[in-house]
Amino acid sequence: MALTAEEKKRLLSLFEVPEDLSAEAVKMLSQQEMSLILLMEKHIIPSEDLKKEIAHAGIAENPERLIQSAYSRSVLDKVRDEDGGLCYRISNFYGRYPYFAQFEYEEYARFSREKKDRLNEWDFELYYNVFGKDVQAKIRGEETYVHNSTFLTLPEAFELMEKHRGNIYRVPCNCKCMMDVTEKPRNVCINFDSGDNTPADRGHGEKLTLEFAKELTRDWNRQGLMQNGEDFAICNCDGQSCYPLQMARKAGAQGIYPRSNYEMLWNEETCVNCGACARICNFGAFVVGENKKVSFHQDLCWGCTICSANCPKGAITLAPRGSANCEGQAKPIHH
Repeated sequence: MALTAEEKKRLLSLFEVPEDLSAEAVKMLSQQEMSLILLMEKHIIPSEDLKKEIAHAGIAENPERLIQSAYSRSVLDKVRDEDGGLCYRISNFYGRYPYFAQFEYEEYARFSREKKDRLNEWDFELYYNVFGKDVQAKIRGEETYVHNSTFLTLPEAFELMEKHRGNIYRVPCNCKCMMDVTEKPRNVCINFDSGDNTPADRGHGEKLTLEFAKELTRDWNRQGLMQNGEDFAICNCDGQSCYPLQMARKAGAQGIYPRSNYEMLWNEETCVNCGACARICNFGAFVVGENKKVSFHQDLCWGCTICSANCPKGAITLAPRGSANCEGQAKPIHH
């Protein structure tokens, strides 16, 4: 049964939907989910009580199935009471939109480019308001935590995977799916956490062996995706889609967030001008000129390290930041 105008207004308010995105939000919710949001409002409800309320309201013949479906689609979130008992509360549009783009991409792909751009504009503004202050704090020299904190070399990424062997999951990258502008692989996020409200617990993702996870990451690295993350996840980012990198650019945090532990040292004499570095660099730091010669603009380099891993002649090496090998390397080096 269709919602009345008043019910729709209340639904959009409860689910925290911007007025100009209401049509898109409704497409991301089933009729039962809309009724569930109106039923629960902002209350935290124990699981068994919620089943009874759904049945009493006649929203679904199988309340448990509706709860599981709504949780899988990030319409509901799990909450634990003080004794660890399972409760639920409604999510919001900021939580639902990434899951729709990631796991229902065929539906999302039907949205116009204009609507996708508006959705990302709205989403990124909220994202920056939540995390941008911590990036600014890092710029001021304060120790704060922000996800996607550090660029990783392949060995560093593999070391993280080895810590979590047996609990490695692959899911689509929310940034790449939401932005929907890159031709690079999208099913590339490596998660290690499977607790409440994670994609794995919601029933998404592919469980990987350690060996296959390494093989995939090695291949993504070759395709120009940067390894970036920490103990709970490794993102394989591209410069065009990545929200954290967009945030870093807006904040002016190059070299600070994401942190790079290495300087790229380019050896002009060893370089054979194959252009592999230029093809995979996400920041335009390596360029092949009209004379077919490579040039390296170190001021544009963010230190992601993928160029070094893919140089066939070893002309790009890594030096720990602050080491003696980095001295005198601050200016762009041109061929």
